Amino acid sequence: MNAKLFIAILTLILAAKTSRAQNQEATDSLTRELQEVVVTAKQPATKLVGSTLVSTIPGTNLADLGTALDVLAQLPMLKVQDDAVSVIGKSNIEIYIDGRPMRDDRDLQQILSSNLKKVELLMAPGAAYESTTGAVLKITTKRNFVQGLSLTDQFNLQRRRRWSVMDYLAVDYRAGYWEFFVNGTINLNNSLAKGFTTNTLIYEGKETVVGSSQHNSYPTATGVVKAGLNYAKGSQSFGAYYRYNPERGDFKNTGSEWLNDNPEISTNIDKHTKAHSHLISLYYENSFAEKYLLHFDGDFRRSYQSNTVATTYPTSSNPAVNSTDKRTSTLWAGKLYLNLPLWNGDFTVGTQDSYTHTSLDYRMLNASVSEYIPSSLTDARQTSAALFASWSHMFGKFSLSVGARYEYVDYGFKVDGKRDEDVCRRDHLLTPDVSVGYSFNEESQISLSYASSG
Repeated sequence: MNAKLFIAILTLILAAKTSRAQNQEATDSLTRELQEVVVTAKQPATKLVGSTLVSTIPGTNLADLGTALDVLAQLPMLKVQDDAVSVIGKSNIEIYIDGRPMRDDRDLQQILSSNLKKVELLMAPGAAYESTTGAVLKITTKRNFVQGLSLTDQFNLQRRRRWSVMDYLAVDYRAGYWEFFVNGTINLNNSLAKGFTTNTLIYEGKETVVGSSQHNSYPTATGVVKAGLNYAKGSQSFGAYYRYNPERGDFKNTGSEWLNDNPEISTNIDKHTKAHSHLISLYYENSFAEKYLLHFDGDFRRSYQSNTVATTYPTSSNPAVNSTDKRTSTLWAGKLYLNLPLWNGDFTVGTQDSYTHTSLDYRMLNASVSEYIPSSLTDARQTSAALFASWSHMFGKFSLSVGARYEYVDYGFKVDGKRDEDVCRRDHLLTPDVSVGYSFNEESQISLSYASSG
């Protein structure tokens, strides 16, 4: 067991700024008196509750930024780079949207900032999450607000060295307690990179110069089609959706390599990618007897990707190096928990389970290269089952959260049908955690957390 100690101290000072337009006198003979104007900048209300940063979005200046990614980039402790979200000082973060785990980074691009309700950042996730999880980001959206039919379209045109286009179209229909939706995204990205590099090495006591030049072009076409439904009435809600993701990509590099003063060797690399994935996700949540909350979410995902790579040397007698690979992956995952009051606090007990299977068929088609980069068929399977329980309570200005998680992991790995015992493993892990917080006032809090992981 490796113990991890997290200390988070955050001081939030939120101040409304006002600016006033005072009466001004024109430089000519006319005098114009303006009415006093007060402009108030609304700041996001972010506060520390125990070890969780809670940000409410409606009514703030973040509600009109654009997408969920634009909002997350403005929140404390969060960083957004190349559409990827990270937490400062943390690794292995999990993101949940309306209680369901996010399975695709593009989901955040498709949520409008005006539809966000609350963002919670759990700096000490607790027993309800895997012991290796460094932080959890929980995003809550508004339940659809308008009865009838709505249409949303987002278009983004960008140019760096070449043009890239993204368009998102969504149709939503709400009648009574039901919501039905269909949306799709198409993303045409065309990147270009060129340049050269030189490295000076010492080989057998002599200085050796190794150089290369490259001209990389990588046009890709990706798409998303998603359709589903939601139902919400009183304390009960459920929903499901199906999503299909196709992808095509063509990478081409035209370059050269040279050693010292020897003639350059031209190199062409061509890579073609085809991929797609299917995802079915569902959830159910119900509050009953005015004190119990039952939640379930489950996912099934199957994906496929194939690549063909060809490296040729047009100005030399070196033979071409060709290879192919095909990868298929399957995921089953589910989480079930019950929340109830216990000893004046909140008690949660549940289970989280998953099964994954990934196979990779790699073929090296160059006989001489295959002697040191051989073809192989790998197969990896993992079964994970966990039981967890946690309890939290507020004692005046103090907050306390304690929990424990038991995990069983069975990982099997085969190469060309033969089990690799050096990689395969079965683990039993019991991981406790505790978090204590103290609130000095509405603007200053301190939190101390302890957790262990295998």
